[in-house]
Amino acid sequence: MYPRSFFLLTFAAAALACSSAPDESSGPTSGSGGSSGTPASSSGTPTSGVSSSTGDDFGTITGGNVTTGAGGGGGGDCKSVLDVTYRDFKETHPDFEMASFRGDEPRRHLIEPTLDGDRKPVFLDSVGCFADLTTPLSCRDGVGPQKTITSEESFNQWYRDVPGVNMTLAKELTLQESPPGSGQYVFESAAFFPLGTDEGFGPSPAGRDKNFLFTTEIHLMFGYVAGQKFTFIGDDDIWIFINGKLALDLGSMHGPAEGVIDFDAQAQDLGIFPGNSYAMDIFHAERHTDGSNFRIETNISCFVPVDIPL
Repeated sequence: MYPRSFFLLTFAAAALACSSAPDESSGPTSGSGGSSGTPASSSGTPTSGVSSSTGDDFGTITGGNVTTGAGGGGGGDCKSVLDVTYRDFKETHPDFEMASFRGDEPRRHLIEPTLDGDRKPVFLDSVGCFADLTTPLSCRDGVGPQKTITSEESFNQWYRDVPGVNMTLAKELTLQESPPGSGQYVFESAAFFPLGTDEGFGPSPAGRDKNFLFTTEIHLMFGYVAGQKFTFIGDDDIWIFINGKLALDLGSMHGPAEGVIDFDAQAQDLGIFPGNSYAMDIFHAERHTDGSNFRIETNISCFVPVDIPL
């Protein structure tokens, strides 16, 4: 039996009050296992073309939280609720409920290391390589010839609205402080089926009483504080981009697997400085039965949603 889907995201950040501009005398530390990225310029603004802002623009960053100021870029939208776009699929889609896959290993290099102009992931390869799970992005030797993504055309339907192929629903995930006073904000579900049986294409695959087979897309801004880490445990595909650069890569229909983003260790590759705000783009896919668990835990209590083309 295919392993139950399990999805866990955690943040860990040092409680540090940042000034309105970062201390750039030391710069970010070099990452390990990350792809080469464009480091931030001397002004603290990345040169990758992805929007970021200093603490003055975004607000005051304290302990990973962002408080919008008089001229802050938060615009009063700072909140502990994540705006989520779900897309429902049928089992007839060639990339969903692929019968030959039962507990594949996490694969990397299925997508490009940077987003396109619409903040969407870009297809790279149908097979990829087996992940070295001791690193956020590296591969180890050996991979079979079997495809885990059918083609560039099929993948381009995952996170774009395609009438007749997928159905799009906008929802929210609310993070609750748990336990109260801990500074940790959590969303957790042991039966993560955000789409009801009366939504999208309804129950799928055939004969199921739940609505499996969907993708999850989240775009936001967050304040980077030294000491932050981001850990993911789960399946199926998960790709996380920070400042427009791939920071965590766990593709394919695999059992529960863990990946960690260490913001400080990967700062140079990601082009980020503490005290600034940066884009975070999360892409997830639930492509196979039998279960679905989803957990987010973070000590960042405030996010600013970002609108992107559907």
